[in-house]
Amino acid sequence: MAELGPLRPERVAVYTLTLPGLTVAERVQRALPGSTLYAPSKYGGLLEGAVYFAEAIKDLLPKTWPLHDGHVFVMASGIVLRAIAPLILDKRVDPAVLVVDLRGRYFVPLLAGHLGGANPLARYLAETLGGEAVLTTGTDAVGAPAPDLLAKALGARVPDWKPLKEVSALLVDGRPVGFWSDCVDLSPLRRYPMVRVLRAPEAEGVEGMVLFTVKRPFPLPVPALFAHPPALVLGIGCNRGTPLEEIREAVFAFLEEGGFAREALGCLATAALKRDEEGLLAFAEEIGLPLGFHPAEVLNAQRIPNPSEAVFRHTGLWGVAEAAVLAEGARLLVEKTKRGNLTLALGVRTLRIPEEALP
Repeated sequence: MAELGPLRPERVAVYTLTLPGLTVAERVQRALPGSTLYAPSKYGGLLEGAVYFAEAIKDLLPKTWPLHDGHVFVMASGIVLRAIAPLILDKRVDPAVLVVDLRGRYFVPLLAGHLGGANPLARYLAETLGGEAVLTTGTDAVGAPAPDLLAKALGARVPDWKPLKEVSALLVDGRPVGFWSDCVDLSPLRRYPMVRVLRAPEAEGVEGMVLFTVKRPFPLPVPALFAHPPALVLGIGCNRGTPLEEIREAVFAFLEEGGFAREALGCLATAALKRDEEGLLAFAEEIGLPLGFHPAEVLNAQRIPNPSEAVFRHTGLWGVAEAAVLAEGARLLVEKTKRGNLTLALGVRTLRIPEEALP
């Protein structure tokens, strides 16, 4: 069965303007439990639970546009294009927009096919309702991996989207594009003829590059899209009462000096005895990352490169920062580093590309 993708059914709106469209819209709404169906007021009472409107669709949409993450229109595409034109902002924030013909045969994404999830929504509805998804995004049409969809599936942050257009065009044209990563298993990409999975972040033999990396962007001689998956694990040990300001300054300086991207941080980890450490708790909340607390028996079971007898005498632990990284299932990248009242260590997890993100 086709996957619905990132959209939640209850965050989708379905619109129609005609009586034949109402029948199809009802089927779409049933396939998306919790979705909202909007219909003209002249059909009031025909469908229980529908929201009826009296104004033109172009006047209704400014009100409903921000309320939903996906919009499915059972009507002519020209009507939809004219109505949504003033509302379109940027592919990173635009909602999914889908057009369906009045017989429910064709499901056509118009906007946000990748990042907004319109393409998987079209596939899902076509399979569920017995129609055909008509995908016009270039990479989908030629069966090439889409860098923006891969980035979204991996939860990666992209500091600069401008190279995406050029890199995607190269993929669509079948030109060699290099993919490299220090934190993602890229082996599933080897099946695409236009993809070169690189051993090093070097542009030899390729015309563009996509890099999933925990490192900050660096210059390359070809168009290159950098994406930072949340693969880094930061292990933290600190003296009792270390303030938030010192933790923030030490952590960011530690990442900066190592050339690591802050956006690649996935979680923080420490010892269970730090559950009430106010500075650590405040820092985790400030940067919006989970903070893992590991008990002594788990930390002491890790084979760390730098055990400390002094720390063991004081806490019963052979180490905190390195052990916490390993306890999170990460590979140690940077061994423990002392910075004032803190001890920091850094590790990386190997992420895998979800199969549904590949054509």
